[in-house]
Amino acid sequence: MDGNGFSCLSCAGEACEFQTGGNPPQCVEGLVSEAIHEEVRERYREPENHRVMQAAALTSERCANLTRVQETLEFAARMGARKIGIATCTMLLDESRTLRKLLERAGFEVFGVACKVEGNRRADLGLAPAADGGEGPVLCNPVMQARILNEAGCDLNVIVGLCVGHDTLFMQHAEAPVTYLVVKDRVLAHNPAAALYTKGSYYRRLLSPDLPEPRPRAGEGGMPPTGV
Repeated sequence: MDGNGFSCLSCAGEACEFQTGGNPPQCVEGLVSEAIHEEVRERYREPENHRVMQAAALTSERCANLTRVQETLEFAARMGARKIGIATCTMLLDESRTLRKLLERAGFEVFGVACKVEGNRRADLGLAPAADGGEGPVLCNPVMQARILNEAGCDLNVIVGLCVGHDTLFMQHAEAPVTYLVVKDRVLAHNPAAALYTKGSYYRRLLSPDLPEPRPRAGEGGMPPTGV
């Protein structure tokens, strides 16, 4: 595919969602050849992809009336899963224990693995020393989390608060399908979308580099962070 810089993020049309009107001439659908179209359709016919997509489609029909936790339970049931793996951050063990109770009450078997399994330090994984030259804190071990849940024979894995990048490794190495329940955001109570909702206030400054940095108010200790 060779795009022209125009993507779905540039489009104001509604033809895809509501089947009304037409797509713009530079629509990304123009990048889809007949061969690619058939290849993707064929992927949906593969048994595992069809099973997941069917369960997701049926679950999404009721999503307006369900919390994400309820959606996860319904999706797992429609998938025919019996054993659920929970890949959890150690900071969210309490939340994961509550999730376990809900899953078990719904009839699932549950097995959870926390991110700090094995207690590795940087040298154990062949990583560069910490900024201060020391061994740094205990590191997350997402590949081992995936391996243990693979060995446990989980039918579906649920991520609860794994760090950015660690979640990537977990999903790459997990054999069972993976879904997210909690996306870690230490600042925003694990609601990363909240940062995007401030585009008209705080994040307006980050999106407009020419705006001056705000001055701290009286009594405030320092400037707010400038990074995302």
